[in-house]
Amino acid sequence: MSFLPRATVLTSNIADNWRTLDALHPGATTAAVVKADAYGLGAAKVGRALRIAGCSTFFVAYLEEGITLRKAVGKGARIFVLNGPMRGEVAAYRDAELTAVLSNELHLRLWATAPKGSCALHFDTGMNRLGLAPELADTESTALRRLQPVLVMSHLACADEPKNPMNLEQRRKFEEIADVFADTPASLASSAGCFLGKGYGFDLTRPGIALYGGSVPPANVEIKPGVVLEATVISVFTGRKGTSVGYGATHVLDEDRLLATCAIGYADGLPRAGSGKLKGWIDGTACPSVGRISMDLITLDLSGGPKGIKPGARVEFLGEHAKLEAQAAACGTFGYELLTGLGPRVQRNYR
Repeated sequence: MSFLPRATVLTSNIADNWRTLDALHPGATTAAVVKADAYGLGAAKVGRALRIAGCSTFFVAYLEEGITLRKAVGKGARIFVLNGPMRGEVAAYRDAELTAVLSNELHLRLWATAPKGSCALHFDTGMNRLGLAPELADTESTALRRLQPVLVMSHLACADEPKNPMNLEQRRKFEEIADVFADTPASLASSAGCFLGKGYGFDLTRPGIALYGGSVPPANVEIKPGVVLEATVISVFTGRKGTSVGYGATHVLDEDRLLATCAIGYADGLPRAGSGKLKGWIDGTACPSVGRISMDLITLDLSGGPKGIKPGARVEFLGEHAKLEAQAAACGTFGYELLTGLGPRVQRNYR
């Protein structure tokens, strides 16, 4: 029996989440963002599962990711590369039938002089990260149309704060840009943007983290866990009153406690910042962590948990009980970082 942590990727749940998000915006295309190896869960297998579910449009960050995904999902699907092309890459985009997202003037020059390939135009409406200046939609509209873009897009900065006025401000700026390219599909919403209402759907939505069980959907939207992360109990023992647990002796026991040490740590993706805050679930019961999380190990307090736990028991750190965003919040981060931080020792299984 292996003690290695195990991540069971629930591809059927991921497909169901895609269908749920697709139903929020009837008439719009619902894409899937599978960059960073599908947020750490395996882009090839996740991409194939989504393709079978009916998804025909994908987004990745890098050319190399796009080439790998093309091999997994085959011809027919459209794959957008968000970071756009560098010099010398244009032919690779064409050969793999990838759509380059153009977001700066270098991109525009490369594409204007290259053999025709598929492109999208990314405009900055307030994020100040990537994107063409909005005024180019007016001053260079003829030249931009000549590139024959298949999509115009922008990105919301505060979509996870539904009442933030910047959402409406960005939407209005983007509506002006979309009007200039009235015959080209438009896209603004990523996962959290999908939950802001129909005015944010435009022609195409781009959910990512919500596919994998993250984000904070409204009460009437059910998002299922995309992965179950489990570790093995390797030691069960009594910690005596007055003794400490873990590095730095940061947690001193105020009474005798039944403790369990599990084979998973920050090398596997449980951030050290979650020390004393993360929980593990055994047979559906939450057991708090005590002491510092170390590279390979975390210690749980079993005193209020199920009886008779022995070495070899499995502990859930992500899944139906251990909600992704709640576990991430306990570590002072969010679901994106927790998923993409799953280490190479974590065995990925697919179900």
